[in-house]
Amino acid sequence: MHQLISALVFCTALAQAQPQQLPPVQPADTLWKLATAARPDEQVAMVQVVYALWQANPQAFRANNINALQRGAVLKVPQRAQMLATPVSQARQWYYQAIADKPLGVVTPAQYINVAAAPVAENRHDAINTASTTDTELPTSAAQLSGAAILQRRAIATAQPGHNPEVTPNSWQQNLSSDYSLTLQQRYYPQQGEQGQAKAHSSVAVSAEWVWQSDNRAHQVAIEPFLRLDQRDSKRNLADLRQAYWQYAGTGYDIKAGVDIVFWGVTESQHLVDVINQTDLVASVDGETKLGQPMLNWNLYGDAGTFSLYLLPYFRERTLPGPDGRLRPPLLIDSDNPLYESAQAEQNLDFALRWSRQFGALDLGLSYFEGNNRDPQLQLTSAGNLQPVYLQMQQLGLDSQWLSGSWAWKLESIYRKTRQQDFIASTAGFEYTQVGVFGSSWDLGWIAEYQYDSRDRQAPVPGQNDVFIGGRIVANDEAGSEILLGIMQDLRNSNSRSGKLEASMRLSNSLRLRLDAWFFQSQLTSDPLYFMRRDDYLQLSLDFYF
Repeated sequence: MHQLISALVFCTALAQAQPQQLPPVQPADTLWKLATAARPDEQVAMVQVVYALWQANPQAFRANNINALQRGAVLKVPQRAQMLATPVSQARQWYYQAIADKPLGVVTPAQYINVAAAPVAENRHDAINTASTTDTELPTSAAQLSGAAILQRRAIATAQPGHNPEVTPNSWQQNLSSDYSLTLQQRYYPQQGEQGQAKAHSSVAVSAEWVWQSDNRAHQVAIEPFLRLDQRDSKRNLADLRQAYWQYAGTGYDIKAGVDIVFWGVTESQHLVDVINQTDLVASVDGETKLGQPMLNWNLYGDAGTFSLYLLPYFRERTLPGPDGRLRPPLLIDSDNPLYESAQAEQNLDFALRWSRQFGALDLGLSYFEGNNRDPQLQLTSAGNLQPVYLQMQQLGLDSQWLSGSWAWKLESIYRKTRQQDFIASTAGFEYTQVGVFGSSWDLGWIAEYQYDSRDRQAPVPGQNDVFIGGRIVANDEAGSEILLGIMQDLRNSNSRSGKLEASMRLSNSLRLRLDAWFFQSQLTSDPLYFMRRDDYLQLSLDFYF
């Protein structure tokens, strides 16, 4: 009895010692550093604390981004029970992708859960989705997001218009949030290009984001212009609107009109089902950077899942390297004069449908797309150049992810039809996470995926019969340090492979350093990797948030 009383006294004292809020954010602070101060005891994992702080303080993060912590913000500290409500494995998966700033789908900060009022949930789903108390559905099903984006989306619930006890009528300036960033980038190639291109390439990019919400949070307007200037390749210069939309959130549905970026997919090595937005290929060889897409989007949420409709009235051509650019074919690409199968060309009305739902630990998504193919064919012209050709296509897509403890099993598969050919492509694999390796605070994730394409050697891209093996190290430190290393090996051609390295760390809450590297190896002239065999590169990026 004496021991029980002592334990109760200790827990009471521990709860009383937990701070209600943290001091104002200073320039040298990071979210992990603040979470260390907010952590009530060692029984609560650090990733649970970080997630709970992010969930409870949406106003402290520009554009809802944990990499953009507002200077001077005062963070409320959630209760210990609220931190523990999110399972460690899910909080860790969300954190890995959030610090890497990977595509997470479109986050709508207009619809945050009132975390302070949310009850402690009984299971892992209610811990994230408070539909049992708000009687609403999520704005986007977790099945259509990659990996850790699941938790980020489930932390957002569509608020009923006019229902938010913490919101009071205010001036439009106080309903407006802004975010600005500047990126300085230096890319170095050990060898000159096949056509004599330079080894060193510098670029600068700047972006801004303004988000306005109505007092009842039913209406939202977001604008995100982006500008990039490159030292060598004029085709890499870009002025783009990544976001410029109005959105209305009703009860059980929302409508969006304008320009936005939508991401579908779960696998690491490639994203087969991700078909809404065009790829900004000159920005990153992995194709994860996207261009803004004009759209009219309607989402309906219910017990049967989430149903989405996208009408896409204007097509964006893929960015392709110019004469002085790297990672290009030996022949010049005449990207100024593309050809279209559709008589309406870029004005062709594309459309997409998607259904997604969660079944326990399984997230499932089915999609259909019809319109201009986002992947151009390159045909030889009489002038000896390559000309992009955009055919019409129909695509059926399937993506799924099953979470089981430290395991995440993933699958993406498509059936695509054009007038020239039909084919099936799939990527399947897993990610397994080891916590606290070598007796440290580090987490080590092992990634293995297999890529299949029924076109075999006729496919114009790698991944016909390849395996990807990778490892992710997350230091769980104040700098949010992360390293991802992966190698793609062609199983039919032992001399064909590629590899990538991605590393990042925070120098402060407004400064981040990133390192990216790629290598390409092939001796087969018909291999899509052959023309990039001299284009191994190392890239250093410095991101300023202000």
